[in-house]
Amino acid sequence: MRAFEILSEKWSKKYKNSINCSNPKGFSQKAHCAGRNKNESINEAEKPKVGREMPHPEDRIVIDGSKGAFESLDELESMANSVEDVTVKWDGSPAIFFGRNEAGEFVLTDIAGFTAKGYQGKVTSADDLESMVLNRGKEVNDQRKQFANSMKGIWNNFAQMVEPNFRGYLKGDLLYYTIPPKDKNNDFVFTPNTVTYNIPADSSVGQQIARSQSGVVVHKYVDFEGNSTGISFPIKGIKQQGPVLILPPVVANELPTIDTAKFKSLRQYVAGRAGEIDKLLDDNQLAADKMGDFKNLLYRFVNEQTETGSFSQLNKRFLNWVNSDPKVSAPKKAKIQGYIKSHAGAFEAVFAVIEQMMTLKDDIVSQLDQQQSDVRASINGQPGGEGYVKGGKTKLVRRLHFTAANRAKTR
Repeated sequence: MRAFEILSEKWSKKYKNSINCSNPKGFSQKAHCAGRNKNESINEAEKPKVGREMPHPEDRIVIDGSKGAFESLDELESMANSVEDVTVKWDGSPAIFFGRNEAGEFVLTDIAGFTAKGYQGKVTSADDLESMVLNRGKEVNDQRKQFANSMKGIWNNFAQMVEPNFRGYLKGDLLYYTIPPKDKNNDFVFTPNTVTYNIPADSSVGQQIARSQSGVVVHKYVDFEGNSTGISFPIKGIKQQGPVLILPPVVANELPTIDTAKFKSLRQYVAGRAGEIDKLLDDNQLAADKMGDFKNLLYRFVNEQTETGSFSQLNKRFLNWVNSDPKVSAPKKAKIQGYIKSHAGAFEAVFAVIEQMMTLKDDIVSQLDQQQSDVRASINGQPGGEGYVKGGKTKLVRRLHFTAANRAKTR
């Protein structure tokens, strides 16, 4: 047994917690702090991943406790001064990958093909792309045939956009296979997934659409090891003009009005409960109590409440949701109930922050949706699209607007 472990065993928990590892006193405290730092670095690496790569602002309190809540409040409130890093979140479909493989051959595929394990999904010809789509899965219905034919039809358009020296892949969402029709107002109109876009033909974006045959919004560059990085325009190795409109980011152009009183109130609420919130969501404590998936349960619960049409009184609904989940064992349900009971105030505070954060975010998104722009988005006739992206790392989405409609869509 190492020295710091022998020493630590003899100390009370209260004494160990009182040690200031920024300025330890004597050999014993220094040894203890060295061990604590080592354990903390290990635990940080082993922290369970919560949620997705790009979170909602309200997700961050679940992911990083009070620190995450303050980060989200800072991000949202900063939009009172600048929206230059706030871009439209396009609702394209399907997700596609295109580029060139190690041998320089052009590749176009969808996400199922790109991540395929049991077959070659990174196909190198239009015929192979069509065949791959038709031959995977159990049923070749009319919808699958149409998708296969549509993907084959855009092959040459995308191939013309990628220079011979380009290597790797671009990940994006398709906006239209062929140039979209115009309505009586001379707007290009297309609905790639859930959101309908109206773009005036005489606008800057409309003029670019008129010169194209297909359209895509690109999000990431993916290397041959599967590592993804952000991109900047113009994209090196990709033609700026051609049959495919590769849309650059569309930036918000007006500052929203921020309710500073509500932001101040929520900051004070988080600050007053930061200690208990962070104790509830402490990864080391959750691991010790064999509750490592607790944060993911909270995250999944909030996501699924979209289908109920309400985000009120979440703290009172969580245990009913857990108890009705067949994936959670009876002993685990009892453990969760006991853990919540022992942290009742913090548990209530986390959901209070989530609900208030969503209200602040939704107000900002609604204001952005009302701005004059080349891109007008709507869902079932109601203004507003999928939402926006802040700083390339946070999605600003009204869950009861886009997410609810997207989940209800028949696939």
